[in-house]
Amino acid sequence: MMLSRTSVGLFLAVLAVPVAAFPAPDCGWVEPPRTYPDGVRWTCDAVDWSDGDTLMAKCEGLAGAVSIRVRRVDTDERGESRWWQAREELRRRTAGHPLTVLPRHRSHRRVVADVLAGGVNVGAAMDAAGWSKAECPKR
Repeated sequence: MMLSRTSVGLFLAVLAVPVAAFPAPDCGWVEPPRTYPDGVRWTCDAVDWSDGDTLMAKCEGLAGAVSIRVRRVDTDERGESRWWQAREELRRRTAGHPLTVLPRHRSHRRVVADVLAGGVNVGAAMDAAGWSKAECPKR
């Protein structure tokens, strides 16, 4: 069978799509609705990291530290195989960088939020780099 140059190009382009670009398997998980108003932004500094998708931060205008669950990534939990490496990756991406936090809702005494460091969405970048769980990630 002879393939045209266009067919070969399309085949190679499909191979180049990262695995993270495909949707996660349907596990029945649905993100809760937004409870913080759209447009709320906090400027924060990360001060501690629980695992690869949760950090503590001091945020301007808020009293004390806030526990933030980073949206768009779901890493191994404490005690699972890559939890420590994921924690260190989150630390590397957030420590010493001013963070823009876009809160969406609360879950388990944490604020679930998009976290941006230098304009980069940390959760989405970690997910694209393969840090989310392979089985049923809650992004």
